[in-house]
Amino acid sequence: RLVTMALGGEAYLNFMGNEMGHPEWIDFPREGNDWSYKYCRRQWNLADEGHLRYTELLEFDEDCMKLDGTYGFVSSPTQWVTMMD
Repeated sequence: RLVTMALGGEAYLNFMGNEMGHPEWIDFPREGNDWSYKYCRRQWNLADEGHLRYTELLEFDEDCMKLDGTYGFVSSPTQWVTMMD
């Protein structure tokens, strides 16, 4: 997450699916699922469950945002990851 945030340039989109442990997939309403909203939701309550590691993921995300607040690397006018002459 930190690498994605540092290299993303001008914005940071947090992961939304089970690649970071979300217990269900996220499927926005579309023709293929008959425009269902059943899986079009986030389970924000998982971060409040002390026995799960989602609390630690939330703390890490908050720390990433504080880091950018201090150093401003996401909003930096210089977005070069590498630069060659």
